[in-house]
Amino acid sequence: MNINKDIEIEISGLGIIMYSDFAVQSILEGEDYFIESYQTPQQVAKHVNEGSIVGFCTSSEGNYILKVRSGYPIQKKIEDAEFKITLGIEVRDKRICIRDLYDLMRWNKKCNYNQIIELDNGFYNVILYGDIPETNVIGDNQIIYVYLNRTDAIPDLRYDGVPIFCE
Repeated sequence: MNINKDIEIEISGLGIIMYSDFAVQSILEGEDYFIESYQTPQQVAKHVNEGSIVGFCTSSEGNYILKVRSGYPIQKKIEDAEFKITLGIEVRDKRICIRDLYDLMRWNKKCNYNQIIELDNGFYNVILYGDIPETNVIGDNQIIYVYLNRTDAIPDLRYDGVPIFCE
């Protein structure tokens, strides 16, 4: 499956989450899942390491442009990028949703169609990279490249806390 989609997302929180529907099916409409299950570094790490609700810290609210692509980026681009992290995600519902971390504070099951990536079920290695915008303000129409590559199993990642993209 060839993925080539740009997602413009405005976040009021300090991070972005990605998930397949199965990972959030038990969250009730209006529930504050953030306070209950996604607030501490250990809670976030558990979700990230299992590839369910995969979040990362942007360090700033703002406008982000996620350039979602399939496969692996050119290694030189990753090496030259100011920011880079690797994550993993499990897809069971032929799609992932990309949302503001703070959406977990008052859950609404509906994901904006423009923030959905359709892809085959399975496990994916997720490589994110990017640079500080020309304005030197994190979150000022900041571009983040998001590469998804299907794998046989969830990548063996061992985060002890929140993955931080912009630091």
